Amino acid sequence: MDIAVIGTSRKENENRRPIHPSHIANIPKQVREHLIFERGYGMPFGMSDDEIRFLTGNDLMDRKQLLRNLKAVLITKPVIEDFEEVGNGTMVWGWLHSVQQRYIAQLGIDKKLTLIAWENMYYESGRELIHTFSRNNELAGYCGVQHALEVVGLDGNFGPVRDAAIISFGSVSRGAIFSLRSHGINNITVYTQRPTSLVANQIPGITYHQFAENEFGGFDIIHLNGSRTPIIDELTSVDIIVNGILQNPVKPIILVNDDDIIRFQTSCLVIDVSCSKGMGFSFAYPTTFSNPIANIGNIQYYGVDHTPTLLWNSATWEISQVLLPYLESVVLEKENKVITDAIDIKNGKIMNQDILMYQNRSKVYPYKQLSDEKVSQ
Repeated sequence: MDIAVIGTSRKENENRRPIHPSHIANIPKQVREHLIFERGYGMPFGMSDDEIRFLTGNDLMDRKQLLRNLKAVLITKPVIEDFEEVGNGTMVWGWLHSVQQRYIAQLGIDKKLTLIAWENMYYESGRELIHTFSRNNELAGYCGVQHALEVVGLDGNFGPVRDAAIISFGSVSRGAIFSLRSHGINNITVYTQRPTSLVANQIPGITYHQFAENEFGGFDIIHLNGSRTPIIDELTSVDIIVNGILQNPVKPIILVNDDDIIRFQTSCLVIDVSCSKGMGFSFAYPTTFSNPIANIGNIQYYGVDHTPTLLWNSATWEISQVLLPYLESVVLEKENKVITDAIDIKNGKIMNQDILMYQNRSKVYPYKQLSDEKVSQ
């Protein structure tokens, strides 16, 4: 199967690519000869089209030609227009988010597309599932903090001492902690849904607390003596909140509601790295690099949802390192559990049941939508 490898993006300021040009020579010949790269793909990295043509044996093509003519597309961050442009029956492999975006799912159904979602690529290590893009997630936390602090003009090495709260303790949060510390912000508390004794790979010098849902649908901190206090009391007292939680779109966690906004009596920077509309914070929505901050009461809300593009070269390297082992399975159409489990839609048939649940669709093809609640257009 020939695959179009797209370099440019319709998403603003998105500069990451799926394959780092320096890795092309490492791809087995029988695989790379099926890769058709976008014209100019390697130029930002100092690699010419002639060099890529020599390595693959294929001429490079314009973006429009690739999307319209090839039946498989490897693209980092496709947007709705990309799904509209690809031909019927095309396979699209990238960060797709078709669970949250009804129109993308509908295009997948109507055009009988196959959608393979990077966000759903997990490797089974025996005892646990490991997200294959964990390094990119770490970079997201790192870059989100770096950019947000720059935009609002803060640094912990200068000015007053700052306190930070981190929601969850996965790869995103680890990256955020490294970035906060590099900027002199060291008074950091992590709030995780696990008991603190079960939090693996703890970073020395960080305070950890468990939080859990209460009977009223809010969230409390569970102290070691078993007592509980509302987590909102802690969040309203810090200078910086970083959200790194992996949300279940069918049952999202909301930690700060509209009624809580007035409780922030002093300025608080909320860095919503795991940004999804209406999740984590009632007012959450993706912001842009052009307008990264929304002022909501005393909250400075940062919701850029593709922060690793700030360090696009390093991010491309990390993405490429993940994808290279799976290229052969996709190109040569070999069975691979990681790829199979990441298929949201296959030839127009919904495989990921979360799409049906989140979008409130019928379970029967063509999966008509039953209501418009919670659904992003």
